[in-house]
Amino acid sequence: MKKKVILSLLAISAICVNLTGIFKDDFFLRKLGEILFFFPLILYYLRKIPFKNFNFLMFLSMAMGATLFSWGGSLWYFEHIKLGMWLIGYIFLAREAIKHTEYERGNRFTTLYFISVIAIYVYLLWVHIIEIERNLGHELAFWIYVLYYLNILFVAITALVYYLNSFSKKSVFYICFALSFIFSDILRDMEVFYFRDLSVEIVAALIKFAAIKLVFLFFVTPEKKLRLLHLV
Repeated sequence: MKKKVILSLLAISAICVNLTGIFKDDFFLRKLGEILFFFPLILYYLRKIPFKNFNFLMFLSMAMGATLFSWGGSLWYFEHIKLGMWLIGYIFLAREAIKHTEYERGNRFTTLYFISVIAIYVYLLWVHIIEIERNLGHELAFWIYVLYYLNILFVAITALVYYLNSFSKKSVFYICFALSFIFSDILRDMEVFYFRDLSVEIVAALIKFAAIKLVFLFFVTPEKKLRLLHLV
């Protein structure tokens, strides 16, 4: 059996372990599946991974670190540390996109469209933060969530600008994983702050796994020279 097939099966097995933990409400299995998912993915793309890329290394270390700290659950400040590490990881993803993006003045329609999309997102984000504030235990947690979601907003803006200025395969991977992280975080908050629903947890987990996979695809995919569309 080929190495790639074995690694693919191991990655699928890690996802199954995580889903089993969700079905059985087993915290250990959930976290075990999350951390095991990284290893076959790293080995699968080992020859293509740009280990000299600082942004990739920082995101990977922050993502794995956040997953390890999540084992602490609600004890001490482990939940806040986990969010902080994801926040830092997202910053380095945005840095990588900015590196591939150039800006020029665009036409009025495109500029209006861009501003409208961002304005809608900001409004929905603000409503969401107000809602979760009622369920947070103390002010520190609230401000961590504010910073976390502002950072997600920055990643979303970066993804939109990058995609509109490129339309390359690499930019498609970027905007896909950016949207995936946003949706998985929103679904996670539904579970934490509103009600526990098995289907929501499963979808959130699958989207998060897909997002991590898309990050690897983004970094291993070469970027062609940008053809600017004078959008922003």
